[in-house]
Amino acid sequence: MYAEYYGFREKPFNLTPDPRYLFLSAGHQEALAHLEYGRRERGGFIVLTGEVGTGKTTVARYFLSTLDAHTATAVVLYPALSAAELVRTVLHELKVPCAEDASLKALVDRLHEFLLAARQQGRDVVLLIDEAQDLSAEVLEQVRLISNLETDTEKLIQIVLVGQPEFRAMLARPELRQLAQRVTARYHLGALNRAECEAYVRHRLAVAGGEGKIVFTAGALTGAQRVSGGTPRLLNLLCDRALLAGYVQGVRVISAAHMRRAAAELIDRPVSRGAQRLLLFSALGVCALAIALASFGLLRHSPPVAHSSSGPVAPTVATPAPDPPPAHQAETRLSQDSELSSADALRAVQALWSVRSLSVTELTTHLEQLRRLDLPAVLEMAQPTQRRATFLALVALTGGDAVVGTASGRELTVPVQEIEKHWTHRALIPWPAGALLKAGADPVQRAQAARSALARLAYDVSDLDRAVRRFQIETALVSDGTIGPRTLLAMYALSEHDRPKLNRGAP
Repeated sequence: MYAEYYGFREKPFNLTPDPRYLFLSAGHQEALAHLEYGRRERGGFIVLTGEVGTGKTTVARYFLSTLDAHTATAVVLYPALSAAELVRTVLHELKVPCAEDASLKALVDRLHEFLLAARQQGRDVVLLIDEAQDLSAEVLEQVRLISNLETDTEKLIQIVLVGQPEFRAMLARPELRQLAQRVTARYHLGALNRAECEAYVRHRLAVAGGEGKIVFTAGALTGAQRVSGGTPRLLNLLCDRALLAGYVQGVRVISAAHMRRAAAELIDRPVSRGAQRLLLFSALGVCALAIALASFGLLRHSPPVAHSSSGPVAPTVATPAPDPPPAHQAETRLSQDSELSSADALRAVQALWSVRSLSVTELTTHLEQLRRLDLPAVLEMAQPTQRRATFLALVALTGGDAVVGTASGRELTVPVQEIEKHWTHRALIPWPAGALLKAGADPVQRAQAARSALARLAYDVSDLDRAVRRFQIETALVSDGTIGPRTLLAMYALSEHDRPKLNRGAP
């Protein structure tokens, strides 16, 4: 209605996603950096949360569009599914055929086969699940089990979970701690500030062809930011109504009065966070299906181009910025004394061994796997304030605490959560592997070592391949029969008892 009057090519504040209107604020760029960091680390889940309308799905969609053609992607937009329906949906997204009446186990096996084939072809696989706060406990457990599919060195699939703030609370539940411990990178997307709101409005006006044809006064922009709380979707609603009010009055300057009138049409009481969300749900209810379908179409067919008020913005990789620890943990943080070089950290861990000749196996792993291996390890840490990675000598785990070595030679006890906030999920594990892990190691020698270890663990080794696959299944490794570094390390850790133990006091 008003587009022709103002000289727009189209309405600038439509709610339907359009890649041409993509605006990346500082928060959106940081969210992209966290997504890229998590993908690069190949260690576990990537979690992106934010209030309704802050642009979570837009950021995730743009992130997927930046992946190369060698990456297979699967997107689940409506996660209110059963475990079997979820796996079937993932297979459908990956274009993997499966029988309509296949059982959950058959579906997971089919997915496993596809992931192994993709890895052999050098392809990555990324699964994005939107509206993760709607996942049931059953489906969340299935998602966790899917993430268990891994090789000796890395995950076979990377999972991005996008949800509202309630999802953060869900991950804090004790029953979901196994999943929460596997989060490699997480970011909470906040609202736009005053300057970003102004840049956002001007950007959309320029894309619609309205630059120099319409003016939003400083008062109007301040009012829009205050009423919307900096939520882009609500900002669109307000600006659209304000333009309509200006059209009715026949003016080309949108003032604070026009913005107040727009706000009055949308709400009739002071806006709180809860009211903003209620407003969004009520105003967008009739558009929800169309927006979701449009999002799916854009994700598959129209990779967006990044825009900002000053031109295209390329996301940069940054380390995760986790939530700050509770106040009562302030005195148990890691100190500079515990931040070591990789060589110093390795020496601290190797000192726990009575064996002099040790090999080092590098793994991309998670805390649960380290507990199972029960071996002291060196952890790579990424501190946002430092340019280089530092390392921790993890010498023991005692319940919810970790014991780390320090440069001064003493031991420091800190909560495990404090370590996981900055751990990159890369671990270096010294152990007496002999010549098994050297380049060109004799496969026969590896097979003999595996046979000996499995025999000590009471496996029937008359069929070694079958015994190896059974061991891999029972230790949550990829059951491919390959006797690789992680498999050999797990065999050693479980079959040898005269060695340093990571789990102090544990049976």
